Amino acid sequence: MRILLAEDDAKTAECVVMALESLGHKVVVASNVSDALVCLDHDSFDVAMLDIELGNELSFQIAEQLTVRGLPYFFASGRDPADMPMVYAAAPYLRKPYLLEQLVTILRTQCGSIGTTKF
Repeated sequence: MRILLAEDDAKTAECVVMALESLGHKVVVASNVSDALVCLDHDSFDVAMLDIELGNELSFQIAEQLTVRGLPYFFASGRDPADMPMVYAAAPYLRKPYLLEQLVTILRTQCGSIGTTKF
């Protein structure tokens, strides 16, 4: 599975990439909104994992583009999910810090229809 990871913390991104690649997935990291949007324009993904705060930007513009394209996504953030804008309040949310098991569960939920996906 191809996963877009929008994450500005290099150590967090490295850990997530290592964990997901060990499960056989390909992960592309974007550390800001602009880079994530470029990735969406030039590559295809099965799912996206979005940190809400990317430096001094918020990832809602990425979520909007994912919605338009019909691609599943979820937020992974340390922010309180109660502070989400109403338009994203129902979006899947993984609260940091999280366990690999929780990440795998949300990926299964978002991509359960992908036939031979290995988790």
